[in-house]
Amino acid sequence: MADARHDSFSDLIGAVLWRELLARGSLRSFHPGRTILRQGGPGGFVYALEHGRVKLLAHAEDGARLMLTVRGSGHLLGELAGDESGRRTADVEAIDRCTAHYFSRPIFDRFVRDHHLRDVLDQYQRIKFGQAVHRQVDLAHRPAVRRIARLLYDVVRAAPPGLPDPERVPFTQEDLSGSLGLARSTVAEQLGKLRAAGALAPGPHLVVADLKRLGELAGL
Repeated sequence: MADARHDSFSDLIGAVLWRELLARGSLRSFHPGRTILRQGGPGGFVYALEHGRVKLLAHAEDGARLMLTVRGSGHLLGELAGDESGRRTADVEAIDRCTAHYFSRPIFDRFVRDHHLRDVLDQYQRIKFGQAVHRQVDLAHRPAVRRIARLLYDVVRAAPPGLPDPERVPFTQEDLSGSLGLARSTVAEQLGKLRAAGALAPGPHLVVADLKRLGELAGL
């Protein structure tokens, strides 16, 4: 999973155009745990995430939901599905209280066309595709401790401004187990290693004590 702060659509188009895009949409709010988009659902609309973090989850054949990535403010949600004939490739679920702006596909496409952003949108989608490839490599080949460290790193890096406890990861061990396809005993063991290495603080909650150290353990 790539750094969620430096590959967003707002980064690519700049603050002025991002604000103009938001002004064209309808503001929506989502509580933590709310499903914003559902895998297999129809396309035809796009969200621009203004505040908060979301996780993308894919349904496996055995019914498990594996986490694909975490995204923060400045990202688009659902633009890959195209018009109403397209289908969503993953669930998108709010981690924090999120605010996003809703656009019908024609309104979003008009904005892209008016500002000659087709190449930029293509670049953004290539970044997303590259993240998906790296995620598949992580699932298949990376040690469990590295996978867990990378997920925790990305969640903290994507924390929205003003969050009172940005170093706290709002996941349980069970969340990590299901999202990464790991046994709970494995997750518990690897979290112990991260605490022993000083990357996580001691205690029952997941709190990052040293983000740089966590990044090193994630292979960054």
